Amino acid sequence: MEAERLHYFLALSVPEDVQKKINELTNLRELAFFTSVTHIRDYHITLFFLGGVVDKELELLYKKLPVLVQQIPAFDVQLNQAGVFGKEERPRVLFAGVKRTRPLLDLQAAVAKGCVEAGFHEEKRPFRPHITIAKRRNQGGTFPMQKVVNETKHWKDIQWRVKEVGLYAVRLGQLPRYELKASFPLMQH
Repeated sequence: MEAERLHYFLALSVPEDVQKKINELTNLRELAFFTSVTHIRDYHITLFFLGGVVDKELELLYKKLPVLVQQIPAFDVQLNQAGVFGKEERPRVLFAGVKRTRPLLDLQAAVAKGCVEAGFHEEKRPFRPHITIAKRRNQGGTFPMQKVVNETKHWKDIQWRVKEVGLYAVRLGQLPRYELKASFPLMQH
């Protein structure tokens, strides 16, 4: 019998105070536009999606990733205002934007390199750092993107220190949906 394949991804966690600020947006009635709103403790910045994996496939990742990640110094991540994937008036995903900085891009490249060296398939889409807030729109109406942008302009002042990369398992049917399974520390100054 084949071992169960859980879905995993590597990501940066979002601290509790930042989770609360992002979650304030879910109080807007306009978010009823979406059928799925992300649980507050599930906010994260995905660096690499591994997909369905058995534990044995993670063994090489546990060897490769720490060596690469420990070469990247801890750094600050900064939010941008909200954005969407899809058309602004009928988006598929609403997200908190994350500023593209050299340290963040270097970390994502190191994580991707470790994953590919461990036998995982390289992501075809370019890296777009973000934190998903809601997805899967309902059918009706036009989404008020400008109102959401106005509500999130102050997010550009929010930043936090990134000190590790987390390995998360997807737990279908549970909230929070994502469970931290392992952490890989960055270089500490």
